[in-house]
Amino acid sequence: MMRVAAEPSDNSVGKDVADANAEWAQKGEQMNAKQFSDAIDPADGSIAEAAPLGNDNSMLDNVMVAFKDSRAVEIINGRAAMVGWMLALGGELSSNTSMMSQVFHERTFTLADGVTRTSTYPAAGFFEIFIVVMLSLAASLAPSLKKSSPNGLNEKPETFGPFNPDAEMTNGRGAMIGLVALPLAEKIFTSGSALF
Repeated sequence: MMRVAAEPSDNSVGKDVADANAEWAQKGEQMNAKQFSDAIDPADGSIAEAAPLGNDNSMLDNVMVAFKDSRAVEIINGRAAMVGWMLALGGELSSNTSMMSQVFHERTFTLADGVTRTSTYPAAGFFEIFIVVMLSLAASLAPSLKKSSPNGLNEKPETFGPFNPDAEMTNGRGAMIGLVALPLAEKIFTSGSALF
């Protein structure tokens, strides 16, 4: 048994190779073009927005502005203290309760055997502290996250009528001192009852 193979002509092989190379080059271009285009997920039909993710830490850098500069930390603490001072003063004037009574409740129990126990529980003011601090932090970071300049933390903000950066810093410092001095003054001068 004899095998005879038909030898292709040089022209047809060269043409086939050139066609295959052109076809693969075209498919390669299509694959590269589809790499960053929207794709439909066959599993659930959702559309995946394709874009290079990269390592963009700009948002984290904008948030860290608040913790890199001592002026920014003092501004944020001062803003929270100003709101907290006004809430504490408002609570004292409206309900005649001391600042510590707005933050903590003390309950005294006398048991059946005559033993007296005192327990301390958080009051509504205790939870307001966290809300005020988080809102002050969010409001202070918003201009930095929006990349507006000046952002008011590491750059001095513009003066707006009576509101200027120096007055804000002075009022914030006064409020921080006031939040420490108020419970001490209540304890010393009024035995723990409301001062105002």
